Amino acid sequence: MSNQNKGNEIADALKRKILAAVLSSLLFAMIFSMFGGFDVEGDGFANMYYLNFMFVNTYGVATSLFSDWLSRKLAERAFTREIISFLFHCLFGAILLVMSLISAISFFVVDRLLRKARIGWLPVALALAAAVVVFIVLLNK
Repeated sequence: MSNQNKGNEIADALKRKILAAVLSSLLFAMIFSMFGGFDVEGDGFANMYYLNFMFVNTYGVATSLFSDWLSRKLAERAFTREIISFLFHCLFGAILLVMSLISAISFFVVDRLLRKARIGWLPVALALAAAVVVFIVLLNK
């Protein structure tokens, strides 16, 4: 594989994973708001979203890239790679037990669903900007 193709592959994975972090954090906050007793209209939802968002955008994106890279090194068949990658996501996600494990699984699922889409930097930047703007608005509430 040429360096140009490898660079494009890494950039595509990074874009996808950042967008997956934004979307899966929203999904995670919704899940815990419904089943965890957090108030959807109050600060509980926003706090859960941003706490998860910050954790997933740093630790989660890095460990997900590592999990996918390691699974490619360990297995040749696509199905086996997916299983290995999922297990690594769960392993790294279990660091804070149940909540982070659910976050890691939702991140993995959203990331895999986004694989079918072509994602540019503009949607990623808009998603990150929207998250920051909403966070600033909620801080000044």
